[in-house]
Amino acid sequence: MKPQETKFEFVYNEIKQCILDGQIPHGNALPSSRMYCEQFHVSRYTINRVFEALRAEGLVDIQPRLAPIVISTKDTCNSSSTVFEILKQKDCILQVYQTFALILPSLFVFSLQGCDVEIMLHYKQAMKALRLGYTAGGWRPPSKLGYEILRIGGNSLFSELYSTFGLYNKLAFFTEDCPYFSEHFLHDSASEASVMMDILKGDDPLTKYNQLSNMYQNLTASIEDTLNYLSKTMPQCPVQTGLKFSWNPMRGQDYYYSKITDDLNLKIGIGEYSVGMFLPSEKQLTSQYDVSISTVRKALSKLEQRGFVKKLNGKGTIVIEPDDTKLHQLVLNSGYVEKAQRYLHALQLMILIIRPAALVAAPHFTGAELDELSDRFTSLHSIYLGDILELIMKHTTLEPLYIILSEISHLLEWGHHFTYYPTKSHTISHLNKQVILALQQLNEGNANSFADNIADCYRYILVHVKKNMLDKYKFRNVANIRVPEKY
Repeated sequence: MKPQETKFEFVYNEIKQCILDGQIPHGNALPSSRMYCEQFHVSRYTINRVFEALRAEGLVDIQPRLAPIVISTKDTCNSSSTVFEILKQKDCILQVYQTFALILPSLFVFSLQGCDVEIMLHYKQAMKALRLGYTAGGWRPPSKLGYEILRIGGNSLFSELYSTFGLYNKLAFFTEDCPYFSEHFLHDSASEASVMMDILKGDDPLTKYNQLSNMYQNLTASIEDTLNYLSKTMPQCPVQTGLKFSWNPMRGQDYYYSKITDDLNLKIGIGEYSVGMFLPSEKQLTSQYDVSISTVRKALSKLEQRGFVKKLNGKGTIVIEPDDTKLHQLVLNSGYVEKAQRYLHALQLMILIIRPAALVAAPHFTGAELDELSDRFTSLHSIYLGDILELIMKHTTLEPLYIILSEISHLLEWGHHFTYYPTKSHTISHLNKQVILALQQLNEGNANSFADNIADCYRYILVHVKKNMLDKYKFRNVANIRVPEKY
């Protein structure tokens, strides 16, 4: 298993990257430790350690009772060395813009439903900045407005993902330090600002979605044109060795034992380990996951707590029918409730981005792959949705999008019980019929209906699981989680 990133490392790297990329300019104060605690879900002790590490590296100055001040800034960005560093990340930067052009419109439209953008804290600041142009940091207020919109949507994964995009898009370089971009694409920023704000204030979701998609596609095209121009200024475009896109929604909480528990939970759910079967031995699991025996034992203990397995002395760990009694005991734990809420947020996010992902991937499906899927879709107890998602991800050429889908899929492993077991046969039957219909529509050349139906599968799961959590387990805090509408 890949090395874990601690909470400290995760927060330190994100704040450091914000400073180096110019998102927090020289002379400006960092956000308060309280704000960072809320953003990253860590203690004040961790934030203070991060501040001290940044001070030791010469990036911030710390005075008593004051927020740390940025004292270092990026190198002069019009230098050839800086352009060289940007070009080392050319492919990653472009793919980041292409990815958020696909998924951000859906997230913004969903988050803005029922909200008045004009009363938001950063709205007036964004309007003023955009009228004056993007130069001299004018891009920051609109960016903060975007973060505020996604935060108001109630799903922390949205704003976390948006913050991650900000670490990789190098927007400060393009808008402040790249004359070519400024001259060719920022000359009409005032009218663009007006258009953007009109879009955000619009009422019709579909219109708003199409307009935002067009705006982000135009921005992506401008970034691509600029990167191509910069490539021509270099005698030889550097090898792509720059920073690779990464998104970790668990934020330092992806403990090895949790990953193993969720993976085994999923394998039990899909029938790889059926009721009555013994799991591999502790020694075999240790080798399989490349972890210590104590980590494996902790994972098996957690799985037993969920009621999916039972340890038999001298024989091993056997798969049993899920024990609802044990689940009822678990739900009294606040940490478990938090994980349940994060699972629903992951479903919410999947509904919003799987449609554009499926649309982009569908043209690359081969006839042989579709025939193979049709042959697989014969078992009554198999879960076809997982096979479709696997094929979509296989043909996802944008690495950031692939990583996002992969991480969401991992988050969904946790809730396999809630998804399928309470009414297992009915749920699987309904979803399988929906997937078969989607596949038929794709074979008929209707990629839009295919993508809609796949999104509907996850929408059905969210509705079904939310109701089950409320009615059966009394998770009252999930009542406000909205189901994304079709438009």
